[in-house]
Amino acid sequence: MATTCLALACAAAVVVSGASVAAASAGKTRDVSECFDGKCKITITKPVSFPVSSTLGFTTLSIARIGATVKVEGTGPGVSSSTQLSVGGNGSVGALAVRVLSITHNSATVHLAPSSSR
Repeated sequence: MATTCLALACAAAVVVSGASVAAASAGKTRDVSECFDGKCKITITKPVSFPVSSTLGFTTLSIARIGATVKVEGTGPGVSSSTQLSVGGNGSVGALAVRVLSITHNSATVHLAPSSSR
């Protein structure tokens, strides 16, 4: 399972679980719920957790910037998988490929894709 991330310019922000999140793909602004299938680019300004399809091997995805790295963790009943990556890093969480596109002092942008979609 590999991780892939791409740079993202986000146009709109929504609040999810108390966290400010912006997500976009191909210039189209989206709500973080559109990441449910594991296919999206997302910029976070605070730690965020949201539900994802169980086909990814877990049911909740959490993303947080930790200094110069981003931690992505998938959890569900009896499962936990995580990766911590710096800019340009590729990794995986369950069947989800993750790539860190950028990290600033107040945000991080990652690209998510089901491993079979890489």
